[in-house]
Amino acid sequence: MSVGPTGTGATVPVRNSRLNREDGGPLHAQIRDILHRQIVDLALPPGASLPTEEELQRQFGVSRSVVRQSLAGLADLGLIRRQRGRGSVVAATPVLRRHVQQAGGLDEQAAAHGQRLRTHVITVEPSAPPQAGIDALNTDNTWKIERVRYLDDLPVAFMRTWVPRDFFPHFTAELLEDTSLLGLMRDHGYHPAGGPRQVQAVSADPELARMLGINAREPVLLLQGVTRDALGHGLEWFNVWHSPNTVFDVDAQVTSQPGRVSQEHLRRLRNLTRQLEAELDNLQEGGR
Repeated sequence: MSVGPTGTGATVPVRNSRLNREDGGPLHAQIRDILHRQIVDLALPPGASLPTEEELQRQFGVSRSVVRQSLAGLADLGLIRRQRGRGSVVAATPVLRRHVQQAGGLDEQAAAHGQRLRTHVITVEPSAPPQAGIDALNTDNTWKIERVRYLDDLPVAFMRTWVPRDFFPHFTAELLEDTSLLGLMRDHGYHPAGGPRQVQAVSADPELARMLGINAREPVLLLQGVTRDALGHGLEWFNVWHSPNTVFDVDAQVTSQPGRVSQEHLRRLRNLTRQLEAELDNLQEGGR
C-alpha cells in the first residue's frame, strides 16, 4: 500500500500483514495489535486514515467480521474514530513519554509535555515483598501499594510498590490517591536520590491486561528497581508495567574504547611530563 504525506488524510501503511494462524491468538486481536503498533510507532497525526475494511480483508486474508472486531478494539482503546463515509481515522491518542534514566518524577515528565497524570490507588496493605525487594529495602515489614496511572482517561501504567512501614507508618489509600509517592516521602523527611533500574519486555497476564485495558499476552514494558535516599536507605522497591502507549527516551552516549589511546593524546602526555620534570628541576636548583 502506498503511503501518503504525514499530514491529515495520510494513510496508515500495513507493513506486516502476516498472521500466526496456529498459536498466535485470535486473528482479530493480532490485526488490532499490528495496527496499534504502527499507529504508535509512526506517530501519525489525528485524522490519518486507516485502510478500508475491504483492503484490510484482502491484505490479512480474513473475513469482514474479523476486520470489524479489530477496528472495534482500536476504537475501544481510543486509538481510532470510525466515521460514516470516511472509514476509520487516527484519533488524538495521548502517548506517555518518560526518561528511563530519570528516577521518579513521572508527573513532572508528563507535565513537561503538557500532560497531566491521574492516579487511582487500588490497595495499600501490609505485605512482604519478594526476596529481591527484601534485599533492596533491608526489611520485610513493608506496605504493598498498587496503583494505576491514567493519561486523560487512558490507563498507561500499573504500579506495584513496596515501601518500609517503619519509615512511612501512616500511609493509606486516601493519602496516596492522586498524589506523588515520592513527594509524600519528602514530606516525611526522606529525600529520594535514585537507584538501579532495569527494563524488560514481558507478556501481560489476564489481571494486568484488565488493569491496562489490553489483551492478555500482549507485550508490555516492565520497569523494575529500587529508590534510595542519599544515605543509602531503601525507600521503595517497585515494578511498573507500561501500556503500549508509552515511549521511553534514552540519552545514549558513545564511550571511548578502553585500551585504545590516540597518538595525539600520547604526544600531549609526553609534553606535559617533560614540562613537569623541567619545573621540578627548577625547584630543586632554587632550593640548593
